[in-house]
Order: sequence, then C-alpha cells, then structure tokens
Amino acid sequence: MKHKILVLAYPGSGKTYLADHYKNISDFEFQHYRYDYGELKHLPLEQLKGRTEIRTNNPDWPHNFFKALDGELKKGRIVLVPFATSLLKILNHLETSSGTRIIFAIQNKDFFEQLAENFRNRGNSDEFIERRRNDFQKCHEIIANSKFEKVYISNNEFLEDALSRIGVKFEEGQGLKNYV
Repeated sequence: MKHKILVLAYPGSGKTYLADHYKNISDFEFQHYRYDYGELKHLPLEQLKGRTEIRTNNPDWPHNFFKALDGELKKGRIVLVPFATSLLKILNHLETSSGTRIIFAIQNKDFFEQLAENFRNRGNSDEFIERRRNDFQKCHEIIANSKFEKVYISNNEFLEDALSRIGVKFEEGQGLKNYV
C-alpha cells in the first residue's frame, strides 16, 4: 500500500507543474468544490480565482471537497492542495485523517513580489493578487505554529526541489489536474 501524502502548498508554488510531469501527482484545486461559477465555469481556472462577483457558494462545501480529497489519497497519489487562510476549516479534517503525511509548503517570506508577478503573468485578477498579499504573512504564521510537517521553498528552488529534499518521490509521467 502506498503512503498517503497531502501537501498544502501556497498558490504559485508549482503544483500544476508537478501534475504536468509526474503521474503520482493530483493537483487538487478547491475552487470548483467551494464555489459555483454558473455559466462561466468553462473559463480557465486562473481567470476564475478571486472573482467574487461571478461566483456563489456551493451548498455542498466542504463535504464535497473532503469526499473527493479522501478518494484521491486512497488512490496513492500525492495530493497537492493550495493553502490559504480561507481554508483553515480543512485543518480539523486533516487532524482526523489517519495515516496521511501532511506537509505545508510555502515560499520564503521575502518572495511575495515575485509571486505577485507570476500571478499576473498567469492571468490572475488584481483582487486575487491582493488577497494573496494580505494572506501570505498570515499563512506563514499558521504554518510556523502548526504541528504538521513544514518545508520552506527557497528563492532558488521550486516546490519539486523542496519536496524532494524531504524525501517525497515522484514518478515520471502525466499526473491529474483535479479541477472538476
């Protein structure tokens, strides 16, 4: 039986890159579980993030998310979930998840301006970027005080490098982008 590994990685850390290159990865985005985008759900994910004016809350949240997340973990994939303070409710669920290696991954504290530039380049809205700016330091505090495993992504490395450094193994091939 494969180990269950859940990585809560800060937005822009390289989750999608890993799913593009490793078959044991599931890039597990929560947006389509938490929100209903109606007729606009066909838009690229990056254009939907942070767009509060076009979404409504999904009444099945967070149960739909946990069910799908647990399903991915049981398949033996390394599940990558974006971490932001808006997902603090997930911590209670994670604490009850037995047998799952839980890892927080975040860039160093002085790296946000580079992240903001990356967000702009991939098409995120200004609202999304400002939310992340306000959230970044708070996430650092939460992660620092968490009992879960932590890995800090240095300015000269990627998520792949940081996870490899702590013993996470990747399998070559195309992973899954679980964007519902």
